Amino acid sequence: MDEKKRQFRLLVQTVRGKLLYDEPLSEHTSFKIGGPADFVFFPKDIEDLAAFVRLCETERIPRFVIGRGTNLLVADAGFRGVVVDLSKSFNGVAASGLTVTAGAGVQLWDLLLTCTERGLSGMESLAGIPGSVGGGIRLNAGAHGAEVKDCLMNVAFVDPAGSLLIRARNEIRMEYRNTDLPEGGVIVQAQFQMKEGSPSAIEAAQKAILARRKANQPLSLPSAGSVFKRPPGDYAGRLIEEAGLKNLRIGDAMVSGKHANFIVNCQSASALDVVRLIEEIQERVSARFGVMLEPEIHFLGFEKMEMERGPSARIRRIDADK
Repeated sequence: MDEKKRQFRLLVQTVRGKLLYDEPLSEHTSFKIGGPADFVFFPKDIEDLAAFVRLCETERIPRFVIGRGTNLLVADAGFRGVVVDLSKSFNGVAASGLTVTAGAGVQLWDLLLTCTERGLSGMESLAGIPGSVGGGIRLNAGAHGAEVKDCLMNVAFVDPAGSLLIRARNEIRMEYRNTDLPEGGVIVQAQFQMKEGSPSAIEAAQKAILARRKANQPLSLPSAGSVFKRPPGDYAGRLIEEAGLKNLRIGDAMVSGKHANFIVNCQSASALDVVRLIEEIQERVSARFGVMLEPEIHFLGFEKMEMERGPSARIRRIDADK
C-alpha cells in the first residue's frame, strides 16, 4: 500500500466528517484553477476537527484550511496534503444584544445580513468582500477604511495539539492583511462587538458599496480578488494601470480591463499562466515606478516561494529546506 492510501485509510478510521480523495481544487476555489489535493476534509464538528488536527500532527500530513476558497491560487499539480473545508460546518450565526457570534465557515455576506436584520452597525464597509469569517480574520480583510479587527472581540481556534483556545482581540496582533495567530491553528469561531444602527441605513450603505464594486470590479469572471497588497501611499491598481498593463494576457489569465489589480480567468487559465502574469506585472511596475508589488493572494501547492527585492524581482520557487 502506498503512503497516500495508507494515510487515507488512517484518516477515514479516525474522523467522522466527509473525506474526499484526489479532489480537484479548481472545484473549491473562486479562481476555478488548480490540480487535486490528496484529500479534502469536511469536519463534522469541533471534536472531529480536533481529532483530525492531532492525527495530521502525528503523521506529519501537510494541511491547509479554506472557507470559500477566495484569495487563493492552487498549483496545477495540486497540493500534496489535505485541504480542510469549513464551509459545510462551522456556519452558524447568532446575535445577542450587540454581540454577534459566527462560525469560521460563515460567508461574510451572511454575517452582514444578520447584522443588517438586527440593526447592528460597524461592518457595512465589508459588503461584497468574498470569503468566510475565518479567512476574513486571517487576512484582516478590509475596505473603505474599515477592517475586520475594528469589530472583532475574540477568536476561538483549535491548536496543533487539538485543544480549543480563545484569544481576545487585545491578545492578537492584527495588521494590514495579516493576523498573528499561532501557526497551525484552525479558526472555528469568532465574536464581534457591534453598535446600534438603523436597519434601513445599514442596508443603504451596503447597497451603495455593492453598486460601486459592481461598477468597478470584474465580478462576471473567476478571480481571486485583489492580487497585490496596497503599496505605502499608493494603490496597486493605479500603478498597474499607469504601466499600461490592463488587458495584458498570458494564456487565459488576463489583467482585468475593469480593475487593474484583478487577474481574471478568461476560460481555462492555468496556475502557471497566473504566476507568469504576476511576475510580468511585478517586473514592469518595478521598472516604471521602482515599486515592488507584493502579492495579497496565497499560493498553495507550489514549492516554497519568496519575493526577491529589486528591479528584476520575480516570484521564484526555492527548495523547501532553504
